[in-house]
Amino acid sequence: MLSPRRTSPRGGLSSSIQVSGSLDCSEVPVVLVHGMGGDRTTWRPLASRLRRAGRTVVSFDMRGHGRTGPADSYRLDDFRDDLARVVDEVGVERIDLVGHSLGAHTALRFAISAPERARRIVLEEVPPMPRDDSDLADEVTPTATLGERIRGLGAVVANPAPFLRFDRALGEPVQSAFTVAEPAWWCSLQKVTAPTLVVSGGRRSFLPPEHLRDLAYALPSGDFMTIDAGHSVHRDRSDEFAGAVLAHLA
Repeated sequence: MLSPRRTSPRGGLSSSIQVSGSLDCSEVPVVLVHGMGGDRTTWRPLASRLRRAGRTVVSFDMRGHGRTGPADSYRLDDFRDDLARVVDEVGVERIDLVGHSLGAHTALRFAISAPERARRIVLEEVPPMPRDDSDLADEVTPTATLGERIRGLGAVVANPAPFLRFDRALGEPVQSAFTVAEPAWWCSLQKVTAPTLVVSGGRRSFLPPEHLRDLAYALPSGDFMTIDAGHSVHRDRSDEFAGAVLAHLA
């Protein structure tokens, strides 16, 4: 197991990266990409299950989160580029990806830009780009409702660091990015060659399940499932979510 380390990629951004397990030329690690307001520690239960299954796990703090700290820009492609730099830093050609919310959207952007590097993907509660005015009216944005915040209070008490280190300036530019319809983004999903599982938290989530289902079936090799847990499936139904991840990545 390698200790967390900080890299200094282009633009002066540092990322706290944790690698658990061994890496060699034949290894396909699982890269975990957390959601907005979290950090790499929010993946601990899943990371433990993956390690017990013999998988090497890579996790990191996205810009504006955890030990990586604030950045000057929070464009959606900035998060994608940071993920690409983390994968380059780890030094592997192909990866499996598991992402939550903004992290899932980041993972999907990475797979669109570098499809040959993603072997298999799990997207938990991934917010798609709006297609038209109808999607915009549904406010498909990586945020949290009051109910989600209440359910997350226990997690904050148990692990306050992600909340305390989160750059509040991140919210507005990220949410604004989802207020513009981008039908071309949906066309770009055809570039994703990896078998991809899209996990919806069901009707308890603010993300309408039908939008996530549409995204799954717009992918060349997409699948869809619902775990009725709300937006943070990996937190609130951790065993069921981990089982789905392990089955898909097998």
